Amino acid sequence: LKQAQIFSDYLVRSAGESLKDQVSLALTRVMQRSPTNEEIQQGLDLISNLQKEDGMSPEQARKYFCLVALNLNEFIYLD
Repeated sequence: LKQAQIFSDYLVRSAGESLKDQVSLALTRVMQRSPTNEEIQQGLDLISNLQKEDGMSPEQARKYFCLVALNLNEFIYLD
């Protein structure tokens, strides 16, 4: 969770206030390729659902998105 928070803070500093830009940057950094529009939308949907269904703040939801991104198979298993 600590690394997810650091990553989340980095996204805000680097991508600005646009959540779509933050998600795109996160996926680009984690997967080392350009994310598809569908992947970006899935990230945005996850953040939205965490806020609506779990009552998380935007900052908390972004942190948990970062945790998910850091646990993607494309990040863990490098060829």
